[in-house]
Amino acid sequence: MDNVTARLLISVEGGNKSYILWNGTESYYEKLRVAYTDIKENKESKYLYFGFFTLCSATLEFSLNFVLTDHCLSHYGMDNYKTYAEGYINLPFAKKLLMSPTIISNGQLIFDQTNSSFKTLVELITLRNRILHNKEFLKEFDFPSLTDNQKQETIEFQLPLEPNHIDTLDKRLCLKFGDALGKFKSCVMTPALSHTLIENEMLIKV
Repeated sequence: MDNVTARLLISVEGGNKSYILWNGTESYYEKLRVAYTDIKENKESKYLYFGFFTLCSATLEFSLNFVLTDHCLSHYGMDNYKTYAEGYINLPFAKKLLMSPTIISNGQLIFDQTNSSFKTLVELITLRNRILHNKEFLKEFDFPSLTDNQKQETIEFQLPLEPNHIDTLDKRLCLKFGDALGKFKSCVMTPALSHTLIENEMLIKV
C-alpha cells in the first residue's frame, strides 16, 4: 500500500460509534513537491526559500506525529492510544525524530545515524530552531582609546558581524532538505503506516 489515507475503526454493532484517523500529511507533501519544483526551476523570490524550509519543518513534524499516533492506535487500542500518543508527540523535535523508528518498530529498528538523509533531517531541525527561535544579545568589541590631543578624522575599528541563520537558506540547501524528506517518507513513514517497516537504507536493526 503506497499511501494510507485514513485509519478506520468501524463498529458493526448498533449504537456504537465508529471512528476515523485521517492522514492529512499528503496535503503537506503535495505543496512541498510544488515548491520543490519551483526552486529547482529557479523561480526565486525573497520568501520562497524560507517558505519551503518552513514547510519542510512542518511536514516532518506532522509526519512524525501522525506515524506515532497511528502506531499507538494500533498498539494500545482506541481507549488508551491518546495518552501514549500525546507523550510521544510532546517529545522535543530532534528526540522525536531519533526515537520514532524505535517506537514504531517496538524496539527492533533505529536510524542509521551515518545515513546522509538522517543527518540532513537533524540539520533541518537544528536550523529550524535557530531561525524560528532566533535571539540577539549585546556583543562586545574593541574600540580604540581616544586622547584629547588626537586629531584623527578616521578611526579604524571592527564590529562583530555574524551571518543571520535565515540568510544561509539557498537553493542547494532547500533541495537537500526536500530530498531528505522524500527519503523519510519512502523509507519510514509509508512502510510504517502500511505495517511493512523493515531494515532499509535509513534504518538498521538493533
